[in-house]
Amino acid sequence: MEKLKGEAQANKDHMLQYKEIAQVNEVALKQIESAHEKFKAEADKLKKSLEDEIHFLKGRVSELESDLMSKSTEVISTVLGKKEALSSSFAEIDRLKEENFVKT
Repeated sequence: MEKLKGEAQANKDHMLQYKEIAQVNEVALKQIESAHEKFKAEADKLKKSLEDEIHFLKGRVSELESDLMSKSTEVISTVLGKKEALSSSFAEIDRLKEENFVKT
């Protein structure tokens, strides 16, 4: 009987130790879950921020591309105008040379 009581007490002590370990593990698990939730919230916030920045930069790229197209069109127009002016100037020079030749 004494031996059984001793074994029962030892089993009870072991059970209490396991119960304490389980409680400590439960507290640790809750802390890990809390840290995970905080990390997840921060990651989501950072993801949203980066998505907003990507959206802004895409808009900016579109603006710059539009600006580039506008300026390219302007440059082409200017170059064509200068070519026409140059061609006209060469024609005028040729006419004046011919006129000068005729006079001489």
